[in-house]
Amino acid sequence: MFCLPMIGVTGMRAIAPDIPFCNHLYHTVPMTTLYLTEPGTVVQCQNAALTVKHKEQSRQLRLAELDLIVVSPGVQLTSVALSRLLDQGIETLFIHQNGQFRGRLQSGFATNPAIRLAQYRTVDTGFGLALAQRLVVGKVRNQRVLLQRRHRMTTGQNVELAAAIAELITASQGIERNNAPLTRDQLMGLEGLCGRAYFQGLQHWFPAAWGFEGRNRQPPRDPVNALLSWGYGILLSRVFAAAVQAGFDPYLGFFHATQAYRPNLVLDLMEEFRPLIVDQAVIATIYSGLLTPDDFEPSPDGEGIWVGAVGKKLFLAQLERQFCKRLLYSPQNRRLTMSQIILEQARWVGRCLVNQTLDYQGFMLR
Repeated sequence: MFCLPMIGVTGMRAIAPDIPFCNHLYHTVPMTTLYLTEPGTVVQCQNAALTVKHKEQSRQLRLAELDLIVVSPGVQLTSVALSRLLDQGIETLFIHQNGQFRGRLQSGFATNPAIRLAQYRTVDTGFGLALAQRLVVGKVRNQRVLLQRRHRMTTGQNVELAAAIAELITASQGIERNNAPLTRDQLMGLEGLCGRAYFQGLQHWFPAAWGFEGRNRQPPRDPVNALLSWGYGILLSRVFAAAVQAGFDPYLGFFHATQAYRPNLVLDLMEEFRPLIVDQAVIATIYSGLLTPDDFEPSPDGEGIWVGAVGKKLFLAQLERQFCKRLLYSPQNRRLTMSQIILEQARWVGRCLVNQTLDYQGFMLR
Protein backbone atom coordinates (compact mmCIF):
# COMPACT_ATOMS: atom_id res chain seq x y z
CA MET A 1 0.00 0.00 0.00
CA PHE A 2 1.31 3.47 -0.76
CA CYS A 3 0.11 7.02 -0.85
CA LEU A 4 1.85 10.15 -2.03
CA PRO A 5 2.59 12.94 0.46
CA MET A 6 0.15 15.81 0.53
CA ILE A 7 0.62 18.96 -1.52
CA GLY A 8 -0.14 21.90 0.74
CA VAL A 9 -2.30 24.03 -1.56
CA THR A 10 -3.84 24.03 -5.01
CA GLY A 11 -4.21 27.58 -6.25
CA MET A 12 -5.32 29.58 -3.23
CA ARG A 13 -7.18 26.79 -1.50
CA ALA A 14 -5.81 24.50 1.16
CA ILE A 15 -6.39 20.78 0.69
CA ALA A 16 -7.30 18.57 3.62
CA PRO A 17 -4.20 16.61 4.68
CA ASP A 18 -5.99 13.27 4.77
CA ILE A 19 -6.80 13.25 1.04
CA PRO A 20 -4.02 11.66 -1.04
CA PHE A 21 -3.14 13.84 -3.99
CA CYS A 22 -0.36 14.64 -6.45
CA ASN A 23 -0.44 17.93 -8.25
CA HIS A 24 -0.32 17.24 -12.00
CA LEU A 25 1.43 14.00 -12.84
CA TYR A 26 -0.61 11.23 -11.28
CA HIS A 27 -2.13 10.45 -7.94
CA THR A 28 -2.33 7.27 -5.95
CA VAL A 29 -4.88 6.31 -3.36
CA PRO A 30 -5.08 3.58 -0.71
CA MET A 31 -5.19 -0.10 -1.77
CA THR A 32 -2.58 0.46 -4.52
CA THR A 33 -4.85 2.04 -7.13
CA LEU A 34 -3.17 4.40 -9.60
CA TYR A 35 -5.22 6.99 -11.50
CA LEU A 36 -3.49 8.50 -14.54
CA THR A 37 -5.48 11.62 -15.39
CA GLU A 38 -3.05 14.16 -16.84
CA PRO A 39 -2.87 14.36 -20.69
CA GLY A 40 0.69 14.08 -21.99
CA THR A 41 1.72 11.56 -19.36
CA VAL A 42 3.95 8.73 -20.62
CA VAL A 43 4.22 5.42 -18.75
CA GLN A 44 7.32 3.30 -19.33
CA CYS A 45 8.54 0.14 -17.68
CA GLN A 46 12.01 -0.96 -16.71
CA ASN A 47 12.87 -3.97 -14.60
CA ALA A 48 10.07 -4.34 -12.02
CA ALA A 49 8.87 -0.72 -11.94
CA LEU A 50 6.74 1.69 -13.92
CA THR A 51 8.17 5.13 -14.68
CA VAL A 52 5.48 7.79 -14.99
CA LYS A 53 6.63 10.95 -16.78
CA HIS A 54 4.96 14.24 -17.50
CA LYS A 55 6.97 17.23 -18.74
CA GLU A 56 9.81 17.60 -16.23
CA GLN A 57 8.28 15.35 -13.59
CA SER A 58 9.08 11.68 -13.17
CA ARG A 59 8.08 9.06 -10.60
CA GLN A 60 8.72 5.34 -10.24
CA LEU A 61 6.25 2.77 -8.93
CA ARG A 62 7.00 -0.88 -8.26
CA LEU A 63 4.70 -3.26 -10.13
CA ALA A 64 4.40 -5.38 -7.00
CA GLU A 65 2.64 -2.46 -5.30
CA LEU A 66 -0.07 -2.03 -7.94
CA ASP A 67 -3.43 -3.79 -8.06
CA LEU A 68 -5.35 -1.46 -10.37
CA ILE A 69 -4.58 1.32 -12.87
CA VAL A 70 -7.23 3.66 -14.31
CA VAL A 71 -6.19 5.54 -17.44
CA SER A 72 -7.77 8.74 -18.83
CA PRO A 73 -7.42 9.96 -22.46
CA GLY A 74 -4.12 11.52 -23.43
CA VAL A 75 -1.99 9.10 -21.39
CA GLN A 76 0.48 6.94 -23.33
CA LEU A 77 1.55 3.48 -22.15
CA THR A 78 4.53 2.08 -24.04
CA SER A 79 4.39 -1.41 -25.53
CA VAL A 80 6.83 -2.63 -22.89
CA ALA A 81 4.66 -1.23 -20.11
CA LEU A 82 1.55 -2.85 -21.60
CA SER A 83 3.35 -6.18 -21.89
CA ARG A 84 4.47 -6.09 -18.27
CA LEU A 85 1.01 -5.16 -17.03
CA LEU A 86 -0.40 -8.13 -18.95
CA ASP A 87 2.30 -10.46 -17.63
CA GLN A 88 1.71 -9.31 -14.05
CA GLY A 89 -2.09 -9.51 -14.40
CA ILE A 90 -2.53 -5.93 -13.18
CA GLU A 91 -6.06 -4.77 -13.91
CA THR A 92 -5.88 -1.74 -16.22
CA LEU A 93 -9.05 0.17 -17.05
CA PHE A 94 -9.44 2.88 -19.69
CA ILE A 95 -12.06 5.62 -19.33
CA HIS A 96 -13.35 8.44 -21.51
CA GLN A 97 -12.89 12.11 -20.64
CA ASN A 98 -16.32 12.15 -18.97
CA GLY A 99 -15.47 9.14 -16.80
CA GLN A 100 -17.39 6.56 -18.82
CA PHE A 101 -15.92 3.09 -19.30
CA ARG A 102 -13.87 2.67 -22.47
CA GLY A 103 -12.22 -0.75 -22.16
CA ARG A 104 -9.76 -2.85 -20.19
CA LEU A 105 -6.47 -4.62 -20.60
CA GLN A 106 -7.01 -8.34 -20.08
CA SER A 107 -4.49 -11.12 -19.76
CA GLY A 108 -5.25 -14.82 -19.57
CA PHE A 109 -7.23 -15.82 -16.49
CA ALA A 110 -8.83 -18.89 -14.96
CA THR A 111 -12.58 -19.11 -15.55
CA ASN A 112 -15.41 -21.59 -15.08
CA PRO A 113 -17.40 -22.23 -18.29
CA ALA A 114 -20.29 -23.57 -16.19
CA ILE A 115 -21.06 -20.03 -15.03
CA ARG A 116 -21.41 -18.63 -18.55
CA LEU A 117 -23.46 -21.62 -19.69
CA ALA A 118 -25.79 -21.14 -16.73
CA GLN A 119 -25.95 -17.40 -17.49
CA TYR A 120 -26.97 -18.05 -21.10
CA ARG A 121 -29.62 -20.55 -20.05
CA THR A 122 -31.13 -18.13 -17.51
CA VAL A 123 -31.66 -15.09 -19.72
CA ASP A 124 -35.35 -14.37 -20.37
CA THR A 125 -36.54 -16.99 -17.89
CA GLY A 126 -38.65 -16.64 -14.75
CA PHE A 127 -35.59 -17.43 -12.66
CA GLY A 128 -33.62 -14.68 -14.38
CA LEU A 129 -36.37 -12.14 -13.70
CA ALA A 130 -36.58 -13.24 -10.07
CA LEU A 131 -32.84 -12.71 -9.75
CA ALA A 132 -33.15 -9.30 -11.42
CA GLN A 133 -35.78 -8.45 -8.82
CA ARG A 134 -33.31 -9.26 -6.02
CA LEU A 135 -30.70 -7.00 -7.61
CA VAL A 136 -33.13 -4.09 -7.86
CA VAL A 137 -34.32 -4.61 -4.28
CA GLY A 138 -30.75 -4.23 -3.09
CA LYS A 139 -30.42 -0.83 -4.77
CA VAL A 140 -33.79 0.45 -3.55
CA ARG A 141 -33.09 -0.53 0.05
CA ASN A 142 -29.77 1.31 -0.02
CA GLN A 143 -31.43 4.37 -1.55
CA ARG A 144 -34.01 4.34 1.22
CA VAL A 145 -31.39 4.06 3.96
CA LEU A 146 -29.42 7.00 2.52
CA LEU A 147 -32.51 9.22 2.51
CA GLN A 148 -33.55 8.11 5.97
CA ARG A 149 -30.07 8.98 7.24
CA ARG A 150 -30.53 12.53 5.97
CA HIS A 151 -34.05 12.62 7.43
CA ARG A 152 -32.66 11.86 10.89
CA MET A 153 -30.06 14.61 10.47
CA THR A 154 -32.88 17.11 9.85
CA THR A 155 -34.76 15.74 12.93
CA GLY A 156 -37.65 14.79 10.67
CA GLN A 157 -38.59 18.42 9.95
CA ASN A 158 -38.18 18.33 6.16
CA VAL A 159 -41.65 17.67 4.76
CA GLU A 160 -40.47 17.22 1.16
CA LEU A 161 -37.84 14.70 2.21
CA ALA A 162 -40.38 12.79 4.28
CA ALA A 163 -42.73 12.68 1.28
CA ALA A 164 -39.94 11.35 -0.97
CA ILE A 165 -39.12 8.62 1.54
CA ALA A 166 -42.78 7.64 1.83
CA GLU A 167 -43.10 7.48 -1.97
CA LEU A 168 -39.94 5.39 -2.19
CA ILE A 169 -41.21 2.97 0.46
CA THR A 170 -44.58 2.57 -1.28
CA ALA A 171 -42.99 1.93 -4.67
CA SER A 172 -40.38 -0.43 -3.24
CA GLN A 173 -43.06 -2.50 -1.54
CA GLY A 174 -44.42 -3.28 -4.98
CA ILE A 175 -41.09 -4.93 -5.75
CA GLU A 176 -40.32 -6.60 -2.42
CA ARG A 177 -43.74 -8.07 -1.60
CA ASN A 178 -44.37 -9.88 -4.86
CA ASN A 179 -43.89 -13.61 -4.46
CA ALA A 180 -44.17 -14.27 -8.19
CA PRO A 181 -41.51 -12.65 -10.37
CA LEU A 182 -42.57 -9.38 -11.95
CA THR A 183 -42.39 -8.98 -15.69
CA ARG A 184 -39.47 -6.92 -16.96
CA ASP A 185 -41.81 -4.04 -17.83
CA GLN A 186 -43.36 -4.11 -14.35
CA LEU A 187 -39.95 -4.21 -12.69
CA MET A 188 -38.62 -1.37 -14.83
CA GLY A 189 -41.72 0.71 -14.08
CA LEU A 190 -41.44 0.28 -10.32
CA GLU A 191 -37.68 0.81 -10.40
CA GLY A 192 -38.27 4.04 -12.31
CA LEU A 193 -40.75 5.23 -9.69
CA CYS A 194 -38.23 4.45 -6.95
CA GLY A 195 -35.51 6.29 -8.84
CA ARG A 196 -37.59 9.44 -9.25
CA ALA A 197 -38.56 9.45 -5.57
CA TYR A 198 -34.96 8.84 -4.53
CA PHE A 199 -33.44 11.68 -6.54
CA GLN A 200 -36.25 13.95 -5.43
CA GLY A 201 -35.15 13.23 -1.87
CA LEU A 202 -31.41 13.23 -2.60
CA GLN A 203 -31.49 16.94 -3.44
CA HIS A 204 -31.96 17.62 0.29
CA TRP A 205 -28.42 16.37 0.89
CA PHE A 206 -26.95 19.30 -1.06
CA PRO A 207 -26.86 23.08 -0.54
CA ALA A 208 -29.05 25.04 -2.94
CA ALA A 209 -25.96 26.68 -4.49
CA TRP A 210 -25.14 23.37 -6.17
CA GLY A 211 -28.33 23.55 -8.24
CA PHE A 212 -29.27 19.88 -7.92
CA GLU A 213 -32.97 19.28 -8.57
CA GLY A 214 -32.92 15.65 -9.67
CA ARG A 215 -31.04 13.28 -11.93
CA ASN A 216 -30.09 14.41 -15.44
CA ARG A 217 -27.36 13.13 -17.75
CA GLN A 218 -26.11 12.91 -21.33
CA PRO A 219 -24.92 15.53 -20.60
CA PRO A 220 -25.24 16.34 -16.88
CA ARG A 221 -26.44 19.91 -16.42
CA ASP A 222 -25.27 20.72 -12.90
CA PRO A 223 -22.17 19.96 -10.79
CA VAL A 224 -23.78 17.24 -8.64
CA ASN A 225 -24.96 15.34 -11.71
CA ALA A 226 -21.50 15.75 -13.24
CA LEU A 227 -20.00 14.04 -10.17
CA LEU A 228 -22.66 11.33 -10.20
CA SER A 229 -22.06 10.57 -13.88
CA TRP A 230 -18.29 10.49 -13.40
CA GLY A 231 -18.64 8.23 -10.37
CA TYR A 232 -21.05 5.84 -12.08
CA GLY A 233 -18.62 5.57 -14.98
CA ILE A 234 -15.78 4.59 -12.64
CA LEU A 235 -18.06 2.17 -10.78
CA LEU A 236 -19.09 0.53 -14.06
CA SER A 237 -15.42 0.04 -14.95
CA ARG A 238 -14.71 -1.62 -11.62
CA VAL A 239 -17.81 -3.84 -11.73
CA PHE A 240 -16.99 -4.83 -15.32
CA ALA A 241 -13.61 -6.12 -14.13
CA ALA A 242 -15.28 -8.01 -11.25
CA ALA A 243 -17.86 -9.56 -13.60
CA VAL A 244 -15.13 -10.92 -15.87
CA GLN A 245 -13.13 -12.16 -12.89
CA ALA A 246 -16.25 -13.94 -11.58
CA GLY A 247 -16.60 -15.76 -14.92
CA PHE A 248 -19.49 -13.89 -16.57
CA ASP A 249 -20.25 -12.60 -20.02
CA PRO A 250 -20.56 -8.89 -19.10
CA TYR A 251 -22.98 -8.14 -21.94
CA LEU A 252 -25.83 -10.53 -21.12
CA GLY A 253 -27.99 -9.41 -18.20
CA PHE A 254 -31.28 -10.19 -16.49
CA PHE A 255 -32.79 -6.79 -15.64
CA HIS A 256 -31.09 -4.70 -18.33
CA ALA A 257 -31.27 -7.86 -20.48
CA THR A 258 -29.77 -7.95 -23.95
CA GLN A 259 -29.56 -4.44 -25.40
CA ALA A 260 -26.83 -4.41 -28.05
CA TYR A 261 -23.40 -2.88 -27.40
CA ARG A 262 -24.10 -2.37 -23.69
CA PRO A 263 -22.61 -4.30 -20.72
CA ASN A 264 -26.05 -5.33 -19.49
CA LEU A 265 -24.95 -7.69 -16.72
CA VAL A 266 -22.51 -5.11 -15.37
CA LEU A 267 -25.38 -2.61 -15.15
CA ASP A 268 -27.36 -5.23 -13.22
CA LEU A 269 -24.57 -6.01 -10.77
CA MET A 270 -23.68 -2.37 -10.08
CA GLU A 271 -27.21 -1.31 -9.12
CA GLU A 272 -26.92 -1.94 -5.37
CA PHE A 273 -23.53 -0.20 -5.24
CA ARG A 274 -24.61 3.13 -6.77
CA PRO A 275 -25.87 4.63 -3.48
CA LEU A 276 -23.32 2.67 -1.42
CA ILE A 277 -20.23 3.95 -3.22
CA VAL A 278 -20.87 6.77 -5.69
CA ASP A 279 -23.69 8.70 -4.04
CA GLN A 280 -21.93 8.60 -0.67
CA ALA A 281 -18.68 9.75 -2.31
CA VAL A 282 -20.48 12.71 -3.92
CA ILE A 283 -22.06 13.68 -0.59
CA ALA A 284 -18.71 13.41 1.21
CA THR A 285 -16.92 15.43 -1.48
CA ILE A 286 -19.36 18.31 -1.28
CA TYR A 287 -19.64 18.26 2.52
CA SER A 288 -15.86 18.34 2.83
CA GLY A 289 -15.87 21.82 1.32
CA LEU A 290 -12.98 20.95 -0.99
CA LEU A 291 -14.98 21.60 -4.16
CA THR A 292 -17.17 24.53 -5.13
CA PRO A 293 -19.35 24.94 -8.24
CA ASP A 294 -16.43 26.89 -9.72
CA ASP A 295 -14.43 23.62 -9.97
CA PHE A 296 -16.61 22.57 -12.92
CA GLU A 297 -16.48 23.59 -16.56
CA PRO A 298 -18.76 23.51 -19.61
CA SER A 299 -18.69 20.31 -21.64
CA PRO A 300 -17.10 20.63 -25.12
CA ASP A 301 -20.52 20.98 -26.78
CA GLY A 302 -21.47 23.73 -24.30
CA GLU A 303 -24.68 21.92 -23.33
CA GLY A 304 -23.58 20.34 -20.04
CA ILE A 305 -21.19 20.46 -17.12
CA TRP A 306 -17.96 18.50 -16.64
CA VAL A 307 -15.78 18.00 -13.59
CA GLY A 308 -12.62 20.14 -13.82
CA ALA A 309 -9.08 18.75 -13.60
CA VAL A 310 -8.54 19.49 -9.89
CA GLY A 311 -12.08 18.39 -9.07
CA LYS A 312 -11.47 15.02 -10.73
CA LYS A 313 -8.43 14.33 -8.59
CA LEU A 314 -10.16 15.28 -5.35
CA PHE A 315 -13.33 13.38 -6.22
CA LEU A 316 -11.40 10.28 -7.30
CA ALA A 317 -9.61 10.27 -3.94
CA GLN A 318 -12.96 10.35 -2.14
CA LEU A 319 -14.43 7.74 -4.47
CA GLU A 320 -11.48 5.44 -3.86
CA ARG A 321 -12.02 5.82 -0.13
CA GLN A 322 -15.42 4.24 -0.62
CA PHE A 323 -13.93 1.35 -2.62
CA CYS A 324 -11.31 0.82 0.11
CA LYS A 325 -13.68 1.06 3.07
CA ARG A 326 -13.75 -2.16 5.09
CA LEU A 327 -17.16 -3.38 6.20
CA LEU A 328 -18.52 -6.58 7.70
CA TYR A 329 -19.52 -8.96 4.92
CA SER A 330 -22.12 -11.08 6.70
CA PRO A 331 -22.21 -14.06 4.27
CA GLN A 332 -18.57 -14.76 5.14
CA ASN A 333 -18.53 -13.16 8.62
CA ARG A 334 -15.39 -11.13 7.88
CA ARG A 335 -14.48 -7.56 7.04
CA LEU A 336 -13.79 -6.87 3.36
CA THR A 337 -13.19 -3.76 1.30
CA MET A 338 -16.03 -2.60 -0.90
CA SER A 339 -13.97 -3.65 -3.94
CA GLN A 340 -13.77 -7.17 -2.53
CA ILE A 341 -17.48 -7.15 -1.69
CA ILE A 342 -18.34 -6.25 -5.30
CA LEU A 343 -16.44 -9.34 -6.45
CA GLU A 344 -17.98 -11.59 -3.77
CA GLN A 345 -21.49 -10.42 -4.67
CA ALA A 346 -20.80 -11.20 -8.34
CA ARG A 347 -19.57 -14.66 -7.36
CA TRP A 348 -22.75 -15.16 -5.32
CA VAL A 349 -24.83 -14.43 -8.42
CA GLY A 350 -22.73 -17.02 -10.26
CA ARG A 351 -23.48 -19.66 -7.63
CA CYS A 352 -27.19 -18.86 -7.86
CA LEU A 353 -27.10 -19.42 -11.61
CA VAL A 354 -25.13 -22.66 -11.51
CA ASN A 355 -27.13 -24.16 -8.62
CA GLN A 356 -30.47 -22.58 -9.63
CA THR A 357 -30.96 -21.33 -6.07
CA LEU A 358 -32.49 -17.93 -5.38
CA ASP A 359 -30.77 -17.05 -2.11
CA TYR A 360 -29.05 -13.86 -3.29
CA GLN A 361 -29.24 -10.81 -1.01
CA GLY A 362 -28.00 -7.34 -1.88
CA PHE A 363 -25.30 -5.81 0.28
CA MET A 364 -27.03 -3.39 2.64
CA LEU A 365 -26.04 0.11 3.72
CA ARG A 366 -26.39 0.38 7.51
